[in-house]
Amino acid sequence: MGGNFSRDPPSNNVHQRYINTNSISKGTKKINKSKSGYSISRNRNNGNNEEKKLSSSLLSSHFKPDIRVIDGRTYHAVESSSYMLPRDDKEIDRLHEEHFVTKELLGFNIMAEALKALDFQNHELEILDVCCGPATWLCETSLEYPNCHFTGIDMCSLWPQVIRPVNLDFTVANVLQGIPYPDKTFDFIQMRFVVLAFRINEWPFIISEIKRVLKDGGCFQCIDMDMRIITSDTMARKYTEAFESFCASFNLDASTGAKLDMLLTEGENSGMRIIQSEYREVPLGWGGPIGEAYLQILQGILDGLSPWFTQSLNVTDHRSYQMVLNRTKQAFIQSKSIMGLYAFLVQKPYND
Repeated sequence: MGGNFSRDPPSNNVHQRYINTNSISKGTKKINKSKSGYSISRNRNNGNNEEKKLSSSLLSSHFKPDIRVIDGRTYHAVESSSYMLPRDDKEIDRLHEEHFVTKELLGFNIMAEALKALDFQNHELEILDVCCGPATWLCETSLEYPNCHFTGIDMCSLWPQVIRPVNLDFTVANVLQGIPYPDKTFDFIQMRFVVLAFRINEWPFIISEIKRVLKDGGCFQCIDMDMRIITSDTMARKYTEAFESFCASFNLDASTGAKLDMLLTEGENSGMRIIQSEYREVPLGWGGPIGEAYLQILQGILDGLSPWFTQSLNVTDHRSYQMVLNRTKQAFIQSKSIMGLYAFLVQKPYND
C-alpha cells in the first residue's frame, strides 16, 4: 500500500467483507480459476474432505477479492491504489451528476482549442478517457462524434455493460501499472476528477504514460478541483483543515487541481504546451442550482470517505459524522464558501 500508508479503515464500528466477483458464481455455486485450470464444485454429492481441503487451499492462496463491502457501501480492493471512494450505484449517480454539472459550469465536453487542433467531425480520431468511471462523458461524446473511436480505461468496470454506442470500447486496467496501449496510439486523451486517486509521487508517472500513448500533435485535456475550500467561517475552516490533513496522511494533495499546469508541463513532460486553460469558482450550496448541486456532490464524496474520514473529524459513529457534516454544510452556505475548478488543454509537440 505504498510505504506507511494504508487504505484500511479504522477497525472500530466498521463492518467489512471481501468479495471476489470474478471467481464466484452465485447461481451455480461454482468456483473457477482460469489461470490454474481448476474448477471446484460445491455439489453435495462430491463434498468429500479432500475436495474441501483443496477448495480452502485455493481460496486462500489464489483468490484475491476485487471488492469489499464496508458499512453497506461497496469499495474496490486493489491494494496498489489509494482511491477510497465507493464503486456502487450511489457513487455512479454522484459521478453522473458531477459530469452534467461540470459541463454546465464549463460550457463544454471538449475544449475549444482541441476542436480547432483536431477534426473530430470528419477524421477517425482515437480518443481515450483515463479513469473513466461510469463513462458518462464517453457515452455523450461518442454519440456526438460517430466517426471517432472512443476508449475508456478504469480499474473498476462501472460503465454500461450491455447498451452503449458502437464506437465505444472499454479496458479494465490499473493505470498505476501503465496504460496498456502502444506509444502514440491516441489523438485526444482526457482525465478528470482524480485528486483522490493518485498519491503525490504517482502523478509524474501517470502524466508520462499519457504523454507516451498520445500521438505527436495530439491533445490532452485535464480537469480537476482544488479541494481546499475558501471560507470565512471558523467551523468550516476547521473542516477544510481536517480534510487537507486527512489527504496528506494518505500522501494525497487536495490542491492538485491548482497545480495541474506544473504537473502537465514540467520535468519529464516539459515538451507539453498549454494551449487553453479555464478556471471557475464553484459555489458550495449558494448562488443557484450549480452551487446547490456541487454541495450535494461534495456531500457524496464525504459520505463515501466516511470509513476513513471519521477519525480526522474526531467522531466515532456514522450519526455523529452526519451531524458534523450537516453543520459544516450550513457554514459553507452562510459564508458563501467556494472551491476552484481548473481545466487545462496541453498539446504534445510534433516529432517528439
